[in-house]
Amino acid sequence: MAEGISVTGQKKIETLCKEFNEKFPYLCLCVFPMNEWNTIASAGELHTIDYSLTIAQIRSQGATGSITITGNKLVKTLEQEFRDVVGLNAQVGYTESNGSTRYTGQANDSLTLTALNKKCRETGCKKNTWKPQLVSHGNV
Repeated sequence: MAEGISVTGQKKIETLCKEFNEKFPYLCLCVFPMNEWNTIASAGELHTIDYSLTIAQIRSQGATGSITITGNKLVKTLEQEFRDVVGLNAQVGYTESNGSTRYTGQANDSLTLTALNKKCRETGCKKNTWKPQLVSHGNV
């Protein structure tokens, strides 16, 4: 997992999420508008954005820069970079064996993407579920 995934304005959300799942097959990258940031903590359920749009089409006004996603990046670092650099709310998620899609909580936010992917594989999470319909809060 030496090569990183480049997150630039011209990349479609769908392409980014597929690339993320190819690199980390037991994880998914869930992208939301920043205005849903408070919904995560309170409601515990979110609807994702239109995955056919590019990062540039949905990023917050004035947000610039790019991100490289590598296996040794912490979940919390990646999520923070999306907020700071791209102006979007991204959550790393996974699909449990029963089909429930969840995003990481505090316990897993301190893991690297590679470590979380391994943990999800070992706990029986589903593989190659890159586009959840909605996401609930939880921990593996």
